[in-house]
Amino acid sequence: MPQAFYALRFLNTMRDLRLLRRIVTSGVIATTAAFGSFVAEVQAAIFSLPIEPAAKATGVDVLRDRHGLDGTGITIGFISDSFATAETFDTSGNLDTYATNIAKGYLPSGVNVLKDYSEPGASDEGRAIAQLIHAVAPGAKLVFHTGVGGVDVLGQGIQALATAGADIIVDDVGYNPQNIPDTPLNLLDQEPPNGLINQAINAVVNQGVSYFTDAGNDFPNIPIYGHANNPNALTVGAVYYGNAQSYSNRRFGVVIEQGQIEPFSSQGNPNSLKPDVVAPDALPISFGLGGQDAPRVANPGFFDFFGTSASAPYTAAVAALLLQADPSATPTDIYNALRDTADSPLPGFDSRLGFGLIRGDKALMALNARPKPKTVPEPSAAPALLCVSVLIAGLFVKRTQQRSEAIAKPSESLAQLYGRSQMPTLCR
Repeated sequence: MPQAFYALRFLNTMRDLRLLRRIVTSGVIATTAAFGSFVAEVQAAIFSLPIEPAAKATGVDVLRDRHGLDGTGITIGFISDSFATAETFDTSGNLDTYATNIAKGYLPSGVNVLKDYSEPGASDEGRAIAQLIHAVAPGAKLVFHTGVGGVDVLGQGIQALATAGADIIVDDVGYNPQNIPDTPLNLLDQEPPNGLINQAINAVVNQGVSYFTDAGNDFPNIPIYGHANNPNALTVGAVYYGNAQSYSNRRFGVVIEQGQIEPFSSQGNPNSLKPDVVAPDALPISFGLGGQDAPRVANPGFFDFFGTSASAPYTAAVAALLLQADPSATPTDIYNALRDTADSPLPGFDSRLGFGLIRGDKALMALNARPKPKTVPEPSAAPALLCVSVLIAGLFVKRTQQRSEAIAKPSESLAQLYGRSQMPTLCR
């Protein structure tokens, strides 16, 4: 066998080894990669809830299937009314609890509940939010804190979640003004820009925690209100992406098709860039928020979770996949990637759609394309990888020389990598 053949095969092998070394040291996740006659394989994601239409529309299927991202190593803090104190039932009328959710795979064990809420009116909307997060990012750790009890409780909850190690925080709680339309909103503001809630958001974002909140559901014709206007938070509106192609919204008297903005998704204020983006709602959960009369459109065995309360945690879970892929990404990096790559039928910004529907796959490409901070690799990492590269290359050449009569196929390249004053409004 000519020496040129061996040299070419050696260079091809070293090229693939250098590519692997860059992947390992950069923190990018590879699904399955092998050399020689082994072919890279991709395992299709299996979702714990039937969220396939939403996953396909937002590129989550690509992040999960092709890039192997599941949120591992990321902690998501979430805030709502309660987590495991309400009496809830599944579609068959059986008691639905955190324990049954674990048994059926809708939630992981070990959710860290810092503070729950057990007073009348609790609905366990926090558990519904957790189910959606887990469906998108099953590898992420979850931490909960109630937001009910006043603006001070919500502010303290934000800080407590960050202290507990949350990399990402999402809430669906808002302390809206009383329904007095003749009074200026600023005189009823329970969430002033310098108030406890916004102070807490600003503090945790400065610590590197990404913060997500819902745009609201057209509360008495009031536009986006309170901390959802905070520029340090990514504010999310709702687009219908249930398992049915359409549904009839009785309140607004219209039929909503897949991909259309929900008629209740709150509009931004004049001269404001809120909401930032929109994301799917009408997502399946295992129990009925509001009892057995909760919406059921086209998910046998599941209830549908409508509202921006569903869209915001979905987006936070997508952000967890992005942060897993690029742990050096800052909140600003994550926000910009989601805004800049969102899909919209309209040019530029819109007060209902924001910059458009999130696309996690495109956002990952944007993160990968941004200038990365220069880092010095750990002393042992590069030499170890280099030694392995040389060892494999040497064994490969020796084996080829011994079996020159059996010409192996060219080395495969790596493929497919990657109403009460102290009760908040829950935006469902």
